[in-house]
Amino acid sequence: MTPRFSLVLAAFLPLIFISGSSTAQSAWSLQACIDHAFTHNLQIKQSHLGTRSAEIGLKGAQGAFLPSFNASASHGYNIGMTIDPFTNEFATDAIRSNNFGLSSGLTLYNGFKNHINLRRARIGLDIAATSLEQARNDLALTISGAYLNILFQEEFVKVAVLNLATTRRQVERVAKLVEAGASPASDLLDVQAQEASDIAALVGSENGRFLAKLNLAQLLQLTGHAASSFEIITPKAGELTVSPIPLTSSTAVEFALTSFPQIRAASLNVDDANLGLEIAKTSYLPRLYASYNFGSGYSGNRMQTVGDPTSEMLELGVTEDGTPVYYAGVDADFNLVIPYVDIYNLETIPFVDQLSENINQSVFFSLTVPIFNNYSTKNSIEYAKVSVLRSEYNQQTTSQVLCTSIESAWADAVAAQKTLTAQEAALNAAELAFANTELKFEAGTISALEYADARTRLDNARIGALRTRYDLVFKSKILDFYQGKSISL
Repeated sequence: MTPRFSLVLAAFLPLIFISGSSTAQSAWSLQACIDHAFTHNLQIKQSHLGTRSAEIGLKGAQGAFLPSFNASASHGYNIGMTIDPFTNEFATDAIRSNNFGLSSGLTLYNGFKNHINLRRARIGLDIAATSLEQARNDLALTISGAYLNILFQEEFVKVAVLNLATTRRQVERVAKLVEAGASPASDLLDVQAQEASDIAALVGSENGRFLAKLNLAQLLQLTGHAASSFEIITPKAGELTVSPIPLTSSTAVEFALTSFPQIRAASLNVDDANLGLEIAKTSYLPRLYASYNFGSGYSGNRMQTVGDPTSEMLELGVTEDGTPVYYAGVDADFNLVIPYVDIYNLETIPFVDQLSENINQSVFFSLTVPIFNNYSTKNSIEYAKVSVLRSEYNQQTTSQVLCTSIESAWADAVAAQKTLTAQEAALNAAELAFANTELKFEAGTISALEYADARTRLDNARIGALRTRYDLVFKSKILDFYQGKSISL
């Protein structure tokens, strides 16, 4: 059975065994096991994260069409020679400054790359959904296989119990014959050896059932009392009906090639690869970007006059004894004149006033035209073309594998149907042969070894018929699913 073929089993297996009588109040149906696993399994949770990531990617692709908008602010002190950006004068003192700004940008044209990315993000969301569906199918198959294994092991236990009961009857009968002197003691030893072998077989089958239950409990991540008391619902034999086997596999093939998640995923991957090629080609196209900036600021070096000025004589310096020397000049008539200057009081312009006065705005458009970029664009396009071919080959391979799986499933179902007929005939013959051998053994005409051989053949026939019966139900429901039919018992 191929991996892709096995994925579809999960879709119908819950319906095969969902009915039946509960062996315990806490018994689990197959559907309950699968539902529990879908909620608690880490692989399913990781697949949900893949879907979540794809949703975030879609939002990001949608947001690429919107303009960016950012705010900025700075606060600092300058020590040493610098040019004050708000006064355009040299400053040497420690100057406090603040800057505040708003900026926005928008891509006007980039070869429609944003549009392609949006389409690709939507495809990515669909791919994540199909991946989740496949993960659920894989998990359901694993749970169903473990569930079915428990059913097999329970049947083996029943066969072992039946065999042990039959052998014990023989032990009691032979013991009475030996005690009465009608049979040799070796006959009793032979049947006692068979009894010991049957006890070992029963213990082995019970261990197999225990391990099968433990395996399913571990898959369900049950612990403690929930794991130790874990039981499943065992369906009645009459409830496992076999669906009619179609004459050909064509109907199932046609339906599966249009509906199965692996086919949809392969097709979506081809679309995704082609969009990747389109994105790579946009690197040859020019890009046009627009930006807008709005800002203001504050400088501790920006001053303003306060009040009326005062007039003072223009002082040139002082003499050695500290006497001030004032500038003196003459007018046009050669009269002595001592000039005066106006002295102003200064203070820093208030913070709020500077913010309103220092507002500045700018709008820019930038155009980038690719000319040569070291063959990186060309190489990206070639890689994208390879990815397209790889996805197309993968799509063809997926279709071929699925077709092969369906055809194999149909052939297996036909073979199982024929095998069941032969196995049931063999079982009937083995039962008749064993009944006859048992009579001969009780009559003392055959040895215990011959009796054990006949019993072994009966056991093999029972197990073969049981396995084939489950196998046929199993495969007939597979074909129902492949044909898009509802699954019923």
